[in-house]
Amino acid sequence: MAFFTLPPKQSKALPIVNPETGQDTLPVPITHFKHRAPTPKTNKSAQAQAKLAPQVLWLPPPPAETTPPAFDADEQYARGFDVYAPPFVPAALKHINEYAGTVVDTFPKTHIDYLQYISGILPTSLLPALPRPQFADNPSDTPHLSPQCYEKYLRSLIEVELGYQRKENASYSRYGHTGILKFNDPNEPTVTITVPGLRENTPNVQVDDEVQLRQLRFDYGGHFESNLFPWTGYIYNARVSAVVRATETLVLRVAGITYHTAEVVTPTMIPPWPTEYVVKFNIQFFVPTVRYTPMMDVLPHITQSLDLAEQVLRNDFDALDSFIDEVTNNAAARPKADELSTTNVYWKQSMLFPTEADCNSQTHVVNWLQHYDSTRFDESLNYEQRIAVDSVLCQNYGTMPYLISGPPGTGKTKTMIEIALQLVRNVPNCAHILVCAPSEPAADTLADRLSRSMNRNELLRLNRPTRDSREVLTNLLPYCSIQNDVFALPPFAQLMSYRIIVTSCRDASMLMYAHLTNSDLYTVSSTLHQQIHPNLPTHSKAHLHWGALLIDEAAQAMEPEALIPLHVVSPPLKGPEPLFTPLVIMAGDEQQLNPRTSCPSTPLQQSLFARLFKRPVYANHPLARRLAKDAQPPKQQYQLHPDLLPILRPPFTNLIRNYRSHPAILAMPSKLFYFDTLVAEADRHERNRLKSWSEWRGRRWPILFHDNPSPDDMEAPSPESPSSTAATTGGWFNVGEAHLACQYALSLFRSGLVKQSDICIMSPFKAQVRLIRSLIRGEQYGMMWEVNVGPTEAFQGLEHGVVILCVTRSRKRFVERDRGLGWGILPGGVKHENHAGGGIRNQLNVALTRAKFGLIILGSREVMMGDKEQEDEEEDEEDDDDDDDDDNSSPQGGVAVGGKEDGKHAKKDKGTATSGTRGEKGTEWAQIIAFCERNGCIADSNHVSKSSTSTHNSRRNEKGEGQLTKWERSMSSDASGSGVSATGSGSASGTMEWSDVDEF
Repeated sequence: MAFFTLPPKQSKALPIVNPETGQDTLPVPITHFKHRAPTPKTNKSAQAQAKLAPQVLWLPPPPAETTPPAFDADEQYARGFDVYAPPFVPAALKHINEYAGTVVDTFPKTHIDYLQYISGILPTSLLPALPRPQFADNPSDTPHLSPQCYEKYLRSLIEVELGYQRKENASYSRYGHTGILKFNDPNEPTVTITVPGLRENTPNVQVDDEVQLRQLRFDYGGHFESNLFPWTGYIYNARVSAVVRATETLVLRVAGITYHTAEVVTPTMIPPWPTEYVVKFNIQFFVPTVRYTPMMDVLPHITQSLDLAEQVLRNDFDALDSFIDEVTNNAAARPKADELSTTNVYWKQSMLFPTEADCNSQTHVVNWLQHYDSTRFDESLNYEQRIAVDSVLCQNYGTMPYLISGPPGTGKTKTMIEIALQLVRNVPNCAHILVCAPSEPAADTLADRLSRSMNRNELLRLNRPTRDSREVLTNLLPYCSIQNDVFALPPFAQLMSYRIIVTSCRDASMLMYAHLTNSDLYTVSSTLHQQIHPNLPTHSKAHLHWGALLIDEAAQAMEPEALIPLHVVSPPLKGPEPLFTPLVIMAGDEQQLNPRTSCPSTPLQQSLFARLFKRPVYANHPLARRLAKDAQPPKQQYQLHPDLLPILRPPFTNLIRNYRSHPAILAMPSKLFYFDTLVAEADRHERNRLKSWSEWRGRRWPILFHDNPSPDDMEAPSPESPSSTAATTGGWFNVGEAHLACQYALSLFRSGLVKQSDICIMSPFKAQVRLIRSLIRGEQYGMMWEVNVGPTEAFQGLEHGVVILCVTRSRKRFVERDRGLGWGILPGGVKHENHAGGGIRNQLNVALTRAKFGLIILGSREVMMGDKEQEDEEEDEEDDDDDDDDDNSSPQGGVAVGGKEDGKHAKKDKGTATSGTRGEKGTEWAQIIAFCERNGCIADSNHVSKSSTSTHNSRRNEKGEGQLTKWERSMSSDASGSGVSATGSGSASGTMEWSDVDEF
């Protein structure tokens, strides 16, 4: 029978199982297990909870019951085992997925028939023909990024990404996994399964995705029948009906499964039969190619425009010049509908490959605050935000994307909302705009803020039919189009009347497939006008429906993903100059999370937003962030001296005012990632809420580093899920660190200064996240359910009062492998910058910038410092040798001595220049720890001698690693005037208190 469960095996060895008999065959040396973190139990006696191995840090005693064991990673590593390898799965279970069987498909529940939608609205015969896709001539050759190879380049990257995603999804496969089969609705049975990692989108499953089930056979004793008929022979291609991420549960619709095909009843059983049964399945997760299809389909449209621009630029100068002369010199002349417009032809190329030629020049100094006099919807905009809004409204920077660089807490979304409202309210001929974001929650945030200023007839929140309505904010549902209880495209006339449509970049494909792009709409309308009025002249200017595209959080969108809404608003290739050239405005932060990909090292991790910011027209502009880092805020960065004129108008704005974090928390991220340009403007009362907490040290700034020596371990497969892999178990955890994080959270809450909801605990490892959740929600730590615990990447775009950051990794030998896999928050050097290490560096930035008034960092100082201290000591010895040589040199050796001195100064200058801007790659943690040690922000239980710390600090000060941040220099100068020491000593006489910080 198929509904008995398999009893777990309790063994401390890694057996080799005969797939035919299921018996152990050849024993291997016994592998010892370490017990993992305890799961709190409420029914255990106090005596049973009294044992805990002594540690350097005091930890509350855990209960005696333990969770499933963990691998001893050191022993496995010493024996030559690959600790990252997936655990053993019996071949008999694996082979079942290779057998042929009766395939039963479950069809999608909802879809849009785009042909039917447009057939009664637009004459399909008048629509422009779809361009043909281009493929790489040789699949083994990787095209380079250029306008000529753009489609081939991106198409090849998408194909590689799909291959990696198939491999990743295969790692999520479950063998002999328990499911609950329900026959509540005879026409649509369901299977409910739990999927570890679903909360963190590993796997990333959405409604209507396809999941394959193969039901296994078990005998009456609950043992797997590994004989000739180990499964029922049916392959069910089920569809996801509901995703409950909080409980990591999937509900699947399974067509074709019945009481008899599922073998849950016998001829001797008398109806009515039960409606629920426990069954076992092999489960495979398919790659939802439908998510990538729009990215593939938009590429030929982009290529058609880029090829035409290249052709016109290369071959048709004379014809184009004569056409322009005719239109310019003869007022009676009117361009024909099939003539080419320079704006239309070069528009996409200017948006994707902008140059200085696309940018306008500025010849005189402008007072930005008086240049554009308009009524603002949000009067609280700061100087830089108003610069961004006014620049877009003036449209004087050229034909290219306008980029808004918004570090954490600087209000980039707020700026985008103001731009959107200003465009549709106060800019002529810009009546309709498209607002997008790469994720659904980000798009919901945009729609929610816009709904405060727009009614239901002006604003549409467009969702794909497969989206679960329970994911949408309740107050946004009236702004959505819902038909038959599912999201849908509204009727054509109603859709065209909306002033602003908000959707995700992916769901913008609904407009593309419905032929509601500027190109399709204009082609149909102009052709109809010519056919109805053949004797009337065509319009001299093309009136386009979409006037602008705004993409928020653009740095998280893959470039092919951003092309979908870009194509929707692009002007038609054929036709006159547009009455209003569509604008493209992107806001984001390329120093935060990259687009998420399955391939650990792919150019798709670089968004269009980040790639554009690297182009010379942005990167080399005198007002670029890296070049304007020495300007004193707030206004000097945008006040030009007449001697600099003429100058290209900046097609970007750098937001610099952070309204989230305490200055001490913001100091190091500003130095490491933003060239020390950020200004802390958070409310003083809010940011000083924790000034009386007793655990702050040194200068009592709200930042604390706790050197945690406890070892990390790798999570072992659960006996109940022998098919668990490294991808599904979550990998590494650290028991001592988990207890320490919970202890800090409990201390903060009991202080009465913060609520539980003000506290978040984050770790880059899923196993550590699960462990901390289980601990902090148990009686041992007061059942603090409101403390937010999650993986680091889940906190992008969020903020919390106090952040407890768990580094988790404490073994050096696994750091390099982590970087190769994109795990953890220990960035590597320059060699990792263009690979997974670049994403790790961005993830570190996200972790450091979530906190408002408290940041606690837990990690192994030895691992976080890497080999930097050893290198510093070696360099110090070399410098000492150089000094000895200098002392013994003769005056006649002036040239040689001078050369040596120059070399030494060059070395120092090089280090200073690097660390003074963004920090040398791979030394981020070294600089953060140096910051904490300089200012005494080190936990008392850390055994770091003051003399050793002082020596290390003096060495780092010479090499730039310990160079003061701009904020520290400002505070030190203020302190020196009042006689306060700025050395960072923890003594009372040398401490800068909170009152000094408030004076900043």
